[in-house]
Amino acid sequence: MASSSTDLKPESSTSPEQEHSGGFRTVRSVILCGASVRSLAQSAIDAGLRPLCVDFFEDADLTRILGSGRGRFVGRMRTFEELPDIIRKIRSNIPLLWAGGLENHTSVLRTIMARRPVIGPDLEIVDRIRQPHNIVRWFSEAGLSVPRLASVDNANADCHWLRKPKSGSGGLGIRSVHPKSALPDRIQKKTTSEEFLQEYIDGVPMSAVFCFDLDGLSLLGTSVQLVGWPSLGASDFLFCGNVGPVDPGEDVIRQLVRAAESLITHTGLKGVFGVDFILRQGQAWLLEVNPRLTASHMLYENPVHHICKERSLVARHLSAYGWQPAGGTARRRKTNHSAATNNVRLQARFILWANQNVPYTDSDCDSEHEAWTIADIPQAGSTIPAGSPLCSVHFAAGSQDELLDHIRGIQTPLLDGQGFCWPDICQQLHLLLERFQRNCQRSPNTSDQTVSS
Repeated sequence: MASSSTDLKPESSTSPEQEHSGGFRTVRSVILCGASVRSLAQSAIDAGLRPLCVDFFEDADLTRILGSGRGRFVGRMRTFEELPDIIRKIRSNIPLLWAGGLENHTSVLRTIMARRPVIGPDLEIVDRIRQPHNIVRWFSEAGLSVPRLASVDNANADCHWLRKPKSGSGGLGIRSVHPKSALPDRIQKKTTSEEFLQEYIDGVPMSAVFCFDLDGLSLLGTSVQLVGWPSLGASDFLFCGNVGPVDPGEDVIRQLVRAAESLITHTGLKGVFGVDFILRQGQAWLLEVNPRLTASHMLYENPVHHICKERSLVARHLSAYGWQPAGGTARRRKTNHSAATNNVRLQARFILWANQNVPYTDSDCDSEHEAWTIADIPQAGSTIPAGSPLCSVHFAAGSQDELLDHIRGIQTPLLDGQGFCWPDICQQLHLLLERFQRNCQRSPNTSDQTVSS
């Protein structure tokens, strides 16, 4: 895609891309990079920024969002290692704001830091947070629940383990090792040096999003995660959506806040970050930390839920690291949902995974509907390989019942053609939300010991 002459101008002492104001560095453009940046690009535009985007998909609605000078798609990656070359021609005083997936590629971020500012935590902090044994030690010291870790040599054959990649994200590469097959010699055949074993906790998969900035620590919200749903084309532990904000109760919230405080104490982490956990009988079993803006940010940017209504989460993240958008005035986002903005209490996002190779044309779907919106739309003429994300469907509603009604009634040729049965998806979500409610309260018989299936 052609480059903007503004982006390519050589820096000068009077460059408009960065200014200093009240101790903050003011910026007009940011390079936004992650596996998929469509929703974060919208958040950046709402903050008054001009995002220059790099991701794996170059979705049609992303390029549409960036139209009319609001931003630009810089290049499409096949691997994160290509990122430094893709952005090399962009002026070096335009900072990089990184998102999903890059926490596992700090060597790439270090290469970029040699030439331009990178907004986010120190990479030493990121490396420490991505070490599972550190997470277990910090949270255990804080009196919190964490699944056990094991090596091939000391894995208990009676325990249900998960094999997890050390550099994984989105649930990719996670596999079960069931008790009957958990003898050390069998684990050895299945587990590589790039993987680790984590105890499986049977409960409701969830995530929490925090922001730590000059205003202190804020829990922005919690959401229920959809993981490995065959009805959405996903398998194993693939992330395929979330629903929120939901309230897990004061006791669980206290546990989550204690976890965030422990992270901050041990690492100095700040900005917007996420914590994944399993909710089981009133306990949050803490799994991992995502030290960056998360995919669930969009659930909390509705004006009803946002603590600072005039700012997007991108703006809050920048502020924590000493940056602010030029002008300081966020743009209002239009909504296509039937529920009025003030009535939206619950949002849902379903990620649909292609169960076969899918040729895509413009006529395959209508992206906007009274009750829902299709997003992350492929470019016309492209083919989505089997096992890849096809698109996502977003809902907003004033209540859980209204949300389920919207999902139950969805019909569109693209989705029907791939075999997605929305009444079944609706029923599965209904059961998951019921299970969530049951697990918000601590059982009288719950001990502080790990409970596994």
